[in-house]
Amino acid sequence: MGFLRAMQQMGQSEKKEGLEPYLVRPMAQDGKEIRVWLQVKGDLQETLDIVGVSRMDLADYKANALSLKKYMYKKAPSQTTASFSPIHPAGKMKNNAEQNRAAFCPPQWEDNKDTHFFKIKNRILNDYEREGVFSAGSVERILQGMQGKIDMVLTDLDNQQSYIVIFVVEHNGDLLYPGEVPALAKYFERKLKISLSGGKKAVKKPDHTHQNCSICGKNNSGTVTLDKIFKFATFDKVSVLAGLDKKGIPYNFSICQSCFEQISSGREKVDRILTKRGLLPDILVWAMPEAIGYGEKALFEKFLYSWEEKLTAAELAGTGEKTEERYFSRLARIGQGMVFHFIFWQKNNSQEIVHLMVEDVPPERLARLETAWQKVTREFAGWHKDTDLDTAMKSIYKTMSAFAGKSSADKIIFRNFALKVIANMLQGEVLPVDTFKQLIVPRLPRLVFEGDSKKAGLSMRYAELWVEYMNRLNQEVSR
Repeated sequence: MGFLRAMQQMGQSEKKEGLEPYLVRPMAQDGKEIRVWLQVKGDLQETLDIVGVSRMDLADYKANALSLKKYMYKKAPSQTTASFSPIHPAGKMKNNAEQNRAAFCPPQWEDNKDTHFFKIKNRILNDYEREGVFSAGSVERILQGMQGKIDMVLTDLDNQQSYIVIFVVEHNGDLLYPGEVPALAKYFERKLKISLSGGKKAVKKPDHTHQNCSICGKNNSGTVTLDKIFKFATFDKVSVLAGLDKKGIPYNFSICQSCFEQISSGREKVDRILTKRGLLPDILVWAMPEAIGYGEKALFEKFLYSWEEKLTAAELAGTGEKTEERYFSRLARIGQGMVFHFIFWQKNNSQEIVHLMVEDVPPERLARLETAWQKVTREFAGWHKDTDLDTAMKSIYKTMSAFAGKSSADKIIFRNFALKVIANMLQGEVLPVDTFKQLIVPRLPRLVFEGDSKKAGLSMRYAELWVEYMNRLNQEVSR
């Protein structure tokens, strides 16, 4: 429950209204937009009579400055042929214009599922026409227009940027984004209602049952469950959240609409400002703060203000990467009066695999871990410059990965061991130093024989450093 309370508290800080709690940013980081300007005849209320595409152009995408209402985006479930919004995440571009043309609309793209045009047609546009949001023939006119106008952007695409393709409406001289077009907003609301109800296969709760919200305790007139927010909250994984047979979904930790919206808003904000990337391969880390004790609201607001202020300052100074590297160090410095709930998870198509969940970690523990690391690196390794806790946590996997050699299976085993070490560190528990030695020592000869001697020497020194560090931490635990 601590994890959910923290996520809800984060959502309450956003004060979102209407559709906003359900909206997310199309991209978490800054990037570029490929805008497709739709020419529409008539009004914009029910059916858009699209007569063509006037142009395509590029615009800057600023993740932290955009209006959620304006973009009106929610990620569509996988294995679906309908999108909530006329926005296509295109990802990174290719190296040159011809390669990008082949990625968007090569000859016979209609039969190539990997092209952007195929995905745009089948995952976004077709459903708008099927449901009468676009007039008959609109999809064909849009795609023909895009084929004729795509040269307006191809030569300016940057392979260092991530892109979205967004359909905007040109109407009476104004440029309107999806959320500013009534017909598109109504379509979004219909799709959202179906999604929240579980779709056509939803299991309906019998009329005679009475159920209160599992979080706030108030009467829950509807059945909304957490799998609509967290894809690791599936009902066959008892170890993550309470799991039941699918027939029992309506009775399984259902929550009221208000709590659902707050937790959903909290998820969006945590994804945006409190997600750590790059600690371990393919692993994302959430650190969710929860204020405890007297004046908890003021403490929470103070933490958020300090955190977001530092993010903004780093972005303006162009030091975002350095700020990301000091993630745990900053939590320790500005988290007084809070506890943190850490989740280490991985995206796997539509699923979110939780590798590790550690709740109720005080910032003082993070500070002690960092101080101990700095003492060991100075006294044992002779380093003259202190490094942060983020560097320490990264180095445990890198060290073990070096000893794993080229085996991908071994690398996964060693990654999981590194996660166990990090979990014990955060929980203040004894670290498995003997197991670490048993994994490392037999592999020393192969490391030297197969690898570069300098790199092998560096990996061995880091392994010795980690043995010393774990012994120091274990001494603190025993005391």
